[in-house]
Amino acid sequence: MQTDFLKIEYALAFATPFHFGTGIREGLIDRTVVRNGGGYLYVPGSTLKGVLRERCEQLERFYEDAQGTGTVQSPHGAEVALLGLGHGNPTMITRIFGSQIRPGRLFFDDARQSETDLMQYESQSGNDNMGRYKGLQVEVSTQVRMDRPTRTSVPGALFTSEYGTHDLVFQGVIQGWLECSAINADNYTSLQGAKPTYSLLLLLAGLRVVNAIGGNKSSGKGRCACEIRELAVNGMKVEQAIWEDWFEQLDALAQYGSEG
Repeated sequence: MQTDFLKIEYALAFATPFHFGTGIREGLIDRTVVRNGGGYLYVPGSTLKGVLRERCEQLERFYEDAQGTGTVQSPHGAEVALLGLGHGNPTMITRIFGSQIRPGRLFFDDARQSETDLMQYESQSGNDNMGRYKGLQVEVSTQVRMDRPTRTSVPGALFTSEYGTHDLVFQGVIQGWLECSAINADNYTSLQGAKPTYSLLLLLAGLRVVNAIGGNKSSGKGRCACEIRELAVNGMKVEQAIWEDWFEQLDALAQYGSEG
C-alpha cells in the first residue's frame, strides 16, 4: 500500500451550451447560471466531482463486475457504507471520493477560464468599461414545460434560462492524497517501468470519459470533452506518453478485489 500526492490539471471544452444553475431568479431570467465575484462563468468543482464519480462507478462495475453479479455498489449509500465499516480494503471509488464513513483526501477546485480567455470580454477603451462584454459568455432561451401524456404545454410553465455559450474552455485542478496499491500484474509492461495504482488508473480513465456535465443533459446541453493536460505524482511530472500507455492496462482493474 502506498500514499501518493497527486496533481492533475485538466481542461473542459464545451461543444454545446451548458447550465450550472444558481437556483436564483434575476429579473426576467428564471434560471441563472453561476458566476464568480468578477462576473465570469466557472464550473463548480463539486459538480465535476459528482459527474466524475458516476463515470468511475460505471467503469468499476464494467471491470470488476463483468458478470453482472451486482457485487460492486456505490459506497455513498448508507447501507453499503456501513457494510464496509472495518474492512481493510475500501473500494476504488471510496479511495478516490470518500464515503459516508471515510472522508476523501482529493480536492476538486472550480474550473475557470484562463486569463487569456477572460481578456476577450474586456474593453480596450479604458478601465471604466472593463468587462463590458461579459454578456457574451451566456445566451438566453425561453422554454415551456410539456405535459407528456397530452403533448401540450403546461399552463403557467413558461420559463427563461441562461446557458453558457458553446466553445468555452475551463481549466481546473484535482489535487490531494490517494492511498492505494500499485498494479502488480506479471504481464504488466509500461514505458520506463512506471506503474499507476488501481485507483489512479480508474480516476484518469474516468476523466477521459466525461462527456457531459450540468443541467439539461437529456436535451443535448453540456456536451464537453475533458482533456488531461498534466499529471504529477509526488511532485514529479509524469509524461503524457507514459500515462496514456497506462490505459492499455485497464483490464487489470478487474484484479483489484483480490490484489488491491
